[in-house]
Amino acid sequence: MLPKGRRMAIDFGDVRVGLALTDSQAILASPYKTLKSEEALEQISQIVSENGVSIIYLGLPLHLSGIHGITAIKARDFGSALSKTLAADVSLRVIDERLSTKTATARGSEIGKKISKAEIDQLAAVEILEFALQIEKSSGQLAGQEIEH
Repeated sequence: MLPKGRRMAIDFGDVRVGLALTDSQAILASPYKTLKSEEALEQISQIVSENGVSIIYLGLPLHLSGIHGITAIKARDFGSALSKTLAADVSLRVIDERLSTKTATARGSEIGKKISKAEIDQLAAVEILEFALQIEKSSGQLAGQEIEH
């Protein structure tokens, strides 16, 4: 059985970190906020606590071939640092996020307005979260791989 509580997705980047959250039933993913990367660790812990987040999905930007590049290594390092700031009952999981930014950019273009980089980061986090929710719904298991505290 899947744990109850809100889900969060993180689209990590060197400059900005996009966040998305689900509703309390973990059904609908929505853009939430874009943070500066250097402030993200502290702010995410606070957001998790304030919003009752039980599962965090951190996007892992693999190459199309599935290989871990420098960006994926940086995302994993960020995840390791973040895990140390979280309460023990919050699960932090990495999940493949190939093409999430491209999909988010295309989705933004569909609505016919120019969207900012900060909005793209949030939409990429929504893509990551929707992917994770699909896996949860179809498999009955949490998506991705857990990062230990």
